[in-house]
Amino acid sequence: MNYSYWRTERLILEAVDRRILQRSNAWDQIASIITSADVVALLAICMIGLLTSLAVLLAFPGFAKVVEMQQF
Repeated sequence: MNYSYWRTERLILEAVDRRILQRSNAWDQIASIITSADVVALLAICMIGLLTSLAVLLAFPGFAKVVEMQQF
């Protein structure tokens, strides 16, 4: 892991273009949250579970009745 010295960081920050430092609006923040890797992975896992559930319910029509009769 590379640790930088504080003077180097200061020089880099001073050389940054001002357009990069603009404030982000609400839509930019929402878009960055939705497109983050963690949310995409969680959504993929949920979709796989939903599709698996639908496949089981369609493959075994009596499966829903069996689950209803069992009380956990």
